[in-house]
Amino acid sequence: MFVYRICGRPHVALDGEGARLYGGRWNSPGHPAVYTSMHLSLAALEYLVHVDFDNLPTDLVWSKIEIPDTIAIESFPKPTAPNERDAAIFGDEWLKNRRTLALLVPSAVLYVQYDVILNPAHSEMAGVRTLETHTFEFDDRLFKA
Repeated sequence: MFVYRICGRPHVALDGEGARLYGGRWNSPGHPAVYTSMHLSLAALEYLVHVDFDNLPTDLVWSKIEIPDTIAIESFPKPTAPNERDAAIFGDEWLKNRRTLALLVPSAVLYVQYDVILNPAHSEMAGVRTLETHTFEFDDRLFKA
């Protein structure tokens, strides 16, 4: 399976450090997690909902990441993402118990598409590979009023 991620160039490591420091929808601070999306376009939307358009970083990159087909993937049991508190409770428990390397979750931005959360503390994380990383820029037309 291939997944995609957009981040600042200094943060390309798949260590979950940003999520550990600041938390996210599916984890609270203190729990490392790597957020990825099934499509690069969804990764872009997910990134945009978390930034100030006037202060977009200039060092963005996108990465194509390969998750081995042999790993088990757990799916969130409901078709839409829960509120942030309930999502973090579910995600923290999943991360803590290391049930699977990957958790398939509905995007809160576009619920018919999916994000994939990776647990960097899981024993199968060593099999995850970044295949390519490229400079990324948002088209200026996205920000015209």
